[in-house]
Amino acid sequence: MEALLVCNVGNRDLDCTALPKRTSERQWAQAALAQYDKLRTTFQLRIIAKALRYLAERDVTLERVVLIASDQPVSVGEQFYQSDTVYTAQIIARLLADGLTPYPPVDPTRIETWIIQDEHGTGCDPSDYDLTLRFLERRLLKLAAEYPKHTAFLEVTGGTPAMTTGLLIAGTEAFGGRTEVLSIHPTQSTPIALNTGRRLLATPLRATLLSNAATYAYAAAVRTLLEQEAIITDRLDPVAAKLLAPLLAYAHHRFNFDFASARRVLDKAEPAGPWQAEFTKLRAQVTEPDRRMRLAEVVHAAAARYDIGLYADFLTQLVRFEENLLRYLCLQHGVRFRSRQYTIDEDGPYLDREWLQRQSFTLSRDRDPSRDLLVDRSVLRELIGRLSDLTDPRQQQLLKDIDRLGELVKRRNELTHNLAGVQKVGLARAFAGPDAASTAADEIVPHLKRLYEQACKQSLPPSPYRHINHLLAQLLRQ
Repeated sequence: MEALLVCNVGNRDLDCTALPKRTSERQWAQAALAQYDKLRTTFQLRIIAKALRYLAERDVTLERVVLIASDQPVSVGEQFYQSDTVYTAQIIARLLADGLTPYPPVDPTRIETWIIQDEHGTGCDPSDYDLTLRFLERRLLKLAAEYPKHTAFLEVTGGTPAMTTGLLIAGTEAFGGRTEVLSIHPTQSTPIALNTGRRLLATPLRATLLSNAATYAYAAAVRTLLEQEAIITDRLDPVAAKLLAPLLAYAHHRFNFDFASARRVLDKAEPAGPWQAEFTKLRAQVTEPDRRMRLAEVVHAAAARYDIGLYADFLTQLVRFEENLLRYLCLQHGVRFRSRQYTIDEDGPYLDREWLQRQSFTLSRDRDPSRDLLVDRSVLRELIGRLSDLTDPRQQQLLKDIDRLGELVKRRNELTHNLAGVQKVGLARAFAGPDAASTAADEIVPHLKRLYEQACKQSLPPSPYRHINHLLAQLLRQ
């Protein structure tokens, strides 16, 4: 693995058995640096050495090492000036280059020291949270851009609390999921890898999946999961983590009425554990669905597209529902359709000529008995009008309610012949009259639901997408 190491340098990072600290950090480090060649084997890295050993044991190749130190102007006051670690960082850099650490020698050109500075390049107080954070944000974002694919190990323990906080926040922000935070405890020989990048990014990424699902953008959710799966599934229940991809793929296929692909996705999914009953139910819904179930699916598809303002797509689903509802009613009255291969087929594009010839009426479009009569919504509407019981007020009311969709159907057909847009107010006026307010369009979906229940003589089943989205939220909470 190729990676970066960014370390805070504090007063506790470096000791020397041959030169104990009896002065300030600045004075001691200056004296030690002047005698480096003599003292080089007697230095001890109290904190950073543990991080270096951790990386060496994992065969991590360090492309860059950054040491963060302080070097304030003397005007800040003697106490603060003398506590700076600029010379301490220089000693650590030489130890790294000479291979006098638990890590193999590092090319000096790959080691650099950052001095905490303000926007004007003046060294500033490393205990100032705001200044330190802003400095690290500037530098780390640039570093992340230079190394867009490298993991960034952040050794945050050394230095002031402001340096620890700044490196943790700015580093995670800059490197995101590539961040590995190394927290080093004085009594432990091995750093604790916190994976804060994953933890901090997991929540917004999971929220993105839920937001995609709420707007039925299941394809976008699938892409997000594929690109960020390690982060999204971090610390999730292992079973739940493995179910996210098949659930979202199932939703995508189902939203596009591709029931066969939706079923195959769940066929290949691993056992769903405590969610097995839910997944079994979803699979059953797309296994040989009957005509009423598919009609219900179109109503929910229309409602979903209206809900997110895809009005042109909404009109397409509305026309699809109306024509297939008319076909359903015709089938209920015994109408026979056939395929292009002359076989009886309920979804066939032609009326069966043999059945048609037995009827006591002639359809207005059936002008040539020697030719097949192609079925469209106008043929279906005329046909069900001829077959309905004129004395049954419920049947006649159903046909009137279906006819209320006529202007919307015309609006959809017009879209194929021009480049006009579709507005909510246009839907409202096509449905409720030329003076209707845009809010009248909100009654179209409830009207479709009532048509379904009138024709199918059953309640409209619950939306499958609400069920899918609720299940998705459950998986992401585990």
